Amino acid sequence: MSEAARRLGANLPRVQRAIVRLGLVVKRHPGGRVRLTARQFARLRRELGVVPPVDGLSRVETQVLAALARAPRGLASARAVARRAGLSPTAASVAVRSLAGRGLVRQEREWVAAGRARELQFVRANLAAPEWATLAPRLAAVRLPIAREPRRPRRLPARLRHLFWNADPNRLDLRRHGGYVAERLLSSHDLDGIAWGSRALGARDWEQAARNRGLSAGERALARNLARGARG
Repeated sequence: MSEAARRLGANLPRVQRAIVRLGLVVKRHPGGRVRLTARQFARLRRELGVVPPVDGLSRVETQVLAALARAPRGLASARAVARRAGLSPTAASVAVRSLAGRGLVRQEREWVAAGRARELQFVRANLAAPEWATLAPRLAAVRLPIAREPRRPRRLPARLRHLFWNADPNRLDLRRHGGYVAERLLSSHDLDGIAWGSRALGARDWEQAARNRGLSAGERALARNLARGARG
């Protein structure tokens, strides 16, 4: 088990708790040594991620910075950082404050269209920090925990309703109107909307949008790419 902990960049208690949480039945050899199968190690890797040690950063801070490094537009709240990094909101908030105090993270308020005009506080990695050039390759080696797939929604989130200004968003059911929603997201060029749709819509929805001649050739090509990567 110590070898598994080393490869995951985690301590033994963390690995032991994950084994219990996942209900893994492990083989114990004389002397108490635990042997994990390849499948069990893969499940632990999905649950805990792979977080190599980075000098000067805790494991939690490393996960937060790795998540922000992969979100060039930033994340709208510490809670969003927590989801992306695979952490609790409390742990992520503490790490964000610590990293901001060291100049590695910026917190900036911006007005965005999210169903209506709203002012949100975005958290972003500070790529201009003197240490960033050294940190970047270390953060690239981090593999964040894989979030469990959420249940596919049936309704539009409030933050995207402004994109459907000529329809009644309350009557849009994603199971029946998924193709229409996909087409509107593509034609709006709203990156947040397309990112949400890539998770919420199915392959059939994007394929239907790709057949819409009202879209440009580039938009139809994007729809086909999203269809290939979609679930169901």
